[in-house]
Amino acid sequence: MDSRLNELNTLFVETFDAILQVEEKNLKRVGNGNLSISEFHTLECIGKGEDCRRAVGEIAEALGVTVPTVTVCVGKLVKKGYVTKSRSEKDARITMVELTPEGRRMNRLHRFFHEQMVLAVSHEFDDTELDCLLRCIRKLNAFFEDKI
Repeated sequence: MDSRLNELNTLFVETFDAILQVEEKNLKRVGNGNLSISEFHTLECIGKGEDCRRAVGEIAEALGVTVPTVTVCVGKLVKKGYVTKSRSEKDARITMVELTPEGRRMNRLHRFFHEQMVLAVSHEFDDTELDCLLRCIRKLNAFFEDKI
């Protein structure tokens, strides 16, 4: 690998790690330290629906994890008071998960964190640089989406 590719590799790893560390630090602060990043992302997934309600299988598919993984996470979120579970009215085999008012609040805080992060980062770029960054990240995203 040439030096540019080595630097690109290093920057990918360092940037990914830094984003996770900053997110974890900030979300622990706003979530009083009782929610993991994966729990915040589960709340975010549930909160994407109109009524903040989704089926466990749908959550698993959206997060790219197994149904048992989501089931365990949802159990923890129920105990913490962030979600409720119920059976689907259309099909009793399907477990539905819905955000509680506190779950909605945490989801809003998580969204706010991401908005602030994007605003802070984008502030560092002029319009041309931001357009270039967007094109590059779209290409990266397409590459990795294709690998999933």
